Amino acid sequence: MRTIAVLPWLVALVLAQNGPTYTVQRGDTLYSIAKRHETTVEILMRLNGLSEATLSVGQVLQLPARTIQHTVQRGDTLFSIARRYGSTVQAIQRENGLEGTNLSPGQVLRIPQAGAVAPSNPPASTPNPPPANPSPTPPAGASASLTNPTPLPNPTPPAPDPAPQPQPADTDYDPTHPLILVVLKYLGLPYVFGASSDRAVDCSAFVQQVFAEVGIRLPRTSREQWEAFSTVQGAMRQGDLVFFSFGGRQIDHVGIYLGRGVFAHANSYGSRVVIESLDSPFYKRVYRGAKRVEALQAVHP
Repeated sequence: MRTIAVLPWLVALVLAQNGPTYTVQRGDTLYSIAKRHETTVEILMRLNGLSEATLSVGQVLQLPARTIQHTVQRGDTLFSIARRYGSTVQAIQRENGLEGTNLSPGQVLRIPQAGAVAPSNPPASTPNPPPANPSPTPPAGASASLTNPTPLPNPTPPAPDPAPQPQPADTDYDPTHPLILVVLKYLGLPYVFGASSDRAVDCSAFVQQVFAEVGIRLPRTSREQWEAFSTVQGAMRQGDLVFFSFGGRQIDHVGIYLGRGVFAHANSYGSRVVIESLDSPFYKRVYRGAKRVEALQAVHP
């Protein structure tokens, strides 16, 4: 398993750019800070040389430069640009209002979360400092149906005009939850379709291996995992499985819900294990539902 270590050239790059910082407030977690500043837990840990998720009130964290500019060259793709700058395809599309993946030579793109991979000729960046009065920590998570202004697609055709039902709040986030401690060990592990090892995983292998480390055996594929467990009713809990359909109606992607609206998964676009927000417009479109592994209650009641 790869360990998370700060890279000397990465620190030099960030300091040279005079990137923004954030002072930890009471109640903050790495997940809430990453979500607020539109970055990932992995990048925050690397920038600050953190080996665990514990934070202290008053601790100053280095934040990545919010955006830089990239001029599209012949042969560039959204995937190659995302990998070069340590971003994701979805983040670049969202930042630039792109509907598809077509690019034109000379096109100028704004790249969010720059700094994970230094370009050969890095353009000047304009750091965006954190607000003087940062917004409060987001509420503890979301319900299994991800209630928000834009409803998520339902795995089955919905009944016409159902009456809206109130959703209970998510359970409190617990940074000592055994699954979270395991997930942190996998951050940054490469994604390879069909892989299942300590060198690379695909989405369902990542989920299977994380649960195996706490003594719970899961099926191998995302579709088998979807069929093996009961659907979550009401509020989600840490450790629930969240499922997506990138290709249509069939389940083809899975991740682990960590609480407070974020989930961990082996991202094929970013080519590594990352933590992202379920509120992302992309994931809202392809979300299909959550399932609960009841055996987890014996590990963490």
